[in-house]
Amino acid sequence: MITDRPFIFYTLPKSRTTQQLNGGRKIEKAWNNVCNFLTNCTTTKPNQPTRISLTAYTAFQGDPNPEIAVKIIQETKLLFDSGQTEPVSYAYPSGIPDKQTKTEWDIETNDLQKGIDYLVKGQPWPKFTFGPIELFITFYFNLIDPITKTEFPNQNNKSSLMIWLSRNCVCSPDLYFPFEQADENFKQTIKNLEPFLPFKFEEKYLRLGRPNKAKTQYTFTKIIMD
Repeated sequence: MITDRPFIFYTLPKSRTTQQLNGGRKIEKAWNNVCNFLTNCTTTKPNQPTRISLTAYTAFQGDPNPEIAVKIIQETKLLFDSGQTEPVSYAYPSGIPDKQTKTEWDIETNDLQKGIDYLVKGQPWPKFTFGPIELFITFYFNLIDPITKTEFPNQNNKSSLMIWLSRNCVCSPDLYFPFEQADENFKQTIKNLEPFLPFKFEEKYLRLGRPNKAKTQYTFTKIIMD
């Protein structure tokens, strides 16, 4: 749905799909930072994700000690269930499946903490080309002012935060701010939110979104912060 109001949007470019979570070398630190942000700055809570999935990979060609990746998959199956196993990719143009596989589990909300505890306990996870295991969690929400504890008005678009907890924890944020320009009110809002953000805020990823004349799509322009 295209709205009439302009808004300010924080999102990563196509050339950079994720950014490091603060404390991302330690899963428990990264997750605590995410929880702190969700609790203080959003309408959702850490135990209210939209989607949770867990993925474990076999070793890529040339990765050392491929038996370790197999063992991780077996241990994960014992903790959850058999999951869904399929090739990571297919050769082009033959369509022949690659030898490397991934096993995926859809995790129920009430098993979220079990998944996090499993990843924390398994640290440090070995280095493989993929994985070897990652927990993917998605949240959708409206933003809350952490000072007044009230929801910002006129949030016609949901913000989101996708996180990957793994050997190196990263995220992909899409934050909609209901401001029509980068005025002093907006700058103060960013100042208030920034201590709670679980990632490094980079002003260069801010864009001003406006509906086109036909109201069929948005046009985005870069914002320059003084």
